[in-house]
Amino acid sequence: QVAGSSLLPVAFVAYRCVVMRRSQSRLLSYGLGAFAVATVLRHRAQNFIPGPLGSTSPTPVEVQPAQAAATATAMTTALLAGAEGAWAKGGVYGPLEGKASSLVHPIILPLLFLVTLYTGFLGWQWRQTRLVGVELADLRKQLPKDEDPEAEPSSAHKELKAQVDKLTQERSELVQGKYKDRHYQISSLLLGGGIFFTAYGVCNTYFRADKLFPGPHLYAGVAVCVLWALAAACVPFMEKGNETARTLHISLNVVMLALYVWQLPTGFEILMKVWGLGIPWF
Repeated sequence: QVAGSSLLPVAFVAYRCVVMRRSQSRLLSYGLGAFAVATVLRHRAQNFIPGPLGSTSPTPVEVQPAQAAATATAMTTALLAGAEGAWAKGGVYGPLEGKASSLVHPIILPLLFLVTLYTGFLGWQWRQTRLVGVELADLRKQLPKDEDPEAEPSSAHKELKAQVDKLTQERSELVQGKYKDRHYQISSLLLGGGIFFTAYGVCNTYFRADKLFPGPHLYAGVAVCVLWALAAACVPFMEKGNETARTLHISLNVVMLALYVWQLPTGFEILMKVWGLGIPWF
């Protein structure tokens, strides 16, 4: 009796599982049947159009596939014909001549101007690090080598020693800034990004207008790219301690920065013109 009573709950649970599985299978079959009926009704509704409301015996009119395709083609042609008028060149280059693509150059280049200022600051700090090191080496050469450590140092010696300690601390702080590495890395990004986005702006103008507009803005932009390249070409000689290359590098970047500043107002005018164009964004 004990064994039989212990088997009753197990049998009951098994029976409930079988019933639940049958219910789930039945619900699944009902759902599939309803989906099939809805699909057939939808297909018949798409293939037949009812007659006029005033007719006593409406006759179904079957829509031929050729007629439906012709209607869709006519509607698509009408939409595209209306869209071509909004494109600068009829959508030949697609999104490349849209407003979003046209705003890439006038937005990125002002940001690169700020990067240029920061790069110049890093270069100046690296120059100061190098000059302080040279001055510190010269001061250390002036310190007497055969001075008696027990004797009282002279006032000139004390003053010279104080200058050495001050420059040593200043140079240590500059070295911790790692200005040389940061200047080199950001300058490389500036050179690559500046030339790329400048060329992108020239190509976008051609994509949008089918021609270029020679003028001060274009000429100054080309000059800035050339000065970037020439300044970068001085770096290998600067690494070898060539002072002429260092001076030329700084001079080229100063001229480049002046052209960049002069170019910003004309770039802003072009930005406003592009913003006001009635062309799609993409």
